[in-house]
Amino acid sequence: MAKSAELTRDERIKKELSRLRRSLKDVPKNKLTTAEGLIHRAAFLRVELEDLEADINANGTTEQYQNGPGAMPMTRIRAAAQQHNTMMKNYTTVCRQLADLIPESATATTKKESDAFVEILQRKSGMRRVK
Repeated sequence: MAKSAELTRDERIKKELSRLRRSLKDVPKNKLTTAEGLIHRAAFLRVELEDLEADINANGTTEQYQNGPGAMPMTRIRAAAQQHNTMMKNYTTVCRQLADLIPESATATTKKESDAFVEILQRKSGMRRVK
């Protein structure tokens, strides 16, 4: 993340947009156009999550507070940690929606390649795959 921190926020979002578009290259053009808003949301959320994670790493997830003078100090979850949790749920939902756009044929090819790789590994080790 050291390299990402050197980029401006807009540059990081543009970089993430490019990464997402490359990963969605198998999605039909009409669906991709419709999902453009989701792609932008996913890019924004990822950059925002990275920033929140940096803040949490630096300052922790909890903070001490005192409810008036003489009151006993208490611990509460920091706003950044609460916001991170909410945004993470939203990011996961958006990513799932984008992943659902990828046609079955593209995922089937990946599965076939994965199965062939496992088969080669099993032949080398003398193990058989149990279903």
